[in-house]
Amino acid sequence: MRAFHWAMTALLLVPAVSSAQSGFDGTWRPNYSPTQPEKPVISVLADGVYDCKDCEPPYQIKANGRDQPVSGHSYFDTVSATIVDQRTIKLTDKKKGRVTAETTITVSGDGAKRTEVQTLYDEAPVPVEFTSRYRRTSDRPPGSHLISGSWQLTDRELSNHIEDTIYKIVDNALSMSDRMGRSYVAKLDGTEAPYRGAAEFTSVSVKMMNSHTIVESDLKAGHVVKIATWTVSSDGKTMHVRFDDTKGHIQEQDGHKVQ
Repeated sequence: MRAFHWAMTALLLVPAVSSAQSGFDGTWRPNYSPTQPEKPVISVLADGVYDCKDCEPPYQIKANGRDQPVSGHSYFDTVSATIVDQRTIKLTDKKKGRVTAETTITVSGDGAKRTEVQTLYDEAPVPVEFTSRYRRTSDRPPGSHLISGSWQLTDRELSNHIEDTIYKIVDNALSMSDRMGRSYVAKLDGTEAPYRGAAEFTSVSVKMMNSHTIVESDLKAGHVVKIATWTVSSDGKTMHVRFDDTKGHIQEQDGHKVQ
């Protein structure tokens, strides 16, 4: 499972930006359909064993509907796999006995398409639901369940737009808030400020590089754990974001302004 949402400028060089001048101001909605190919999803369900080969790290568990321990994952320490029918399975992740994610995987009758509906808990005041669709890129092993094989993501959507995010720049400070309950107000000179409502971050540092680029560093206990570089288009309608988790994992995503 992949449980979808990661000393440049001196103070005197930070440009003075009012809300009227900022292309960042407004409500932004992420685009979840991939702009470039993602790593294929590879899983095999055979002989009563579910093998998540693309998970980081990979794991194998019995598909008997019971919670089984797995290691090396931040958001879950047990997983259960239940075979619903010949085209559908259900996965349930738990952390210390509490459900953190539920995923239903269904394959089309011809075996060519795969749909994952994943509900994430404890990420926001309300559950977050993603629907991801894939196309088959390799045949399943003989005798294995239809979900088996390699799959390439084609599109993804967030059903309730829970990650709509509001940005506003006033007096050289950026305020951020979203429907997941996360928020901060930070000076654009890199001064560290509290990050509220996010278990994975405790503080944030924000620097404006120019009128259309901002670099955000998210910290936990004083250590940078994620860097995001936002770039707004010249017309102020779209935004490109590059996420770096500081461990070599980089993701890129586009978004658009909804108001």
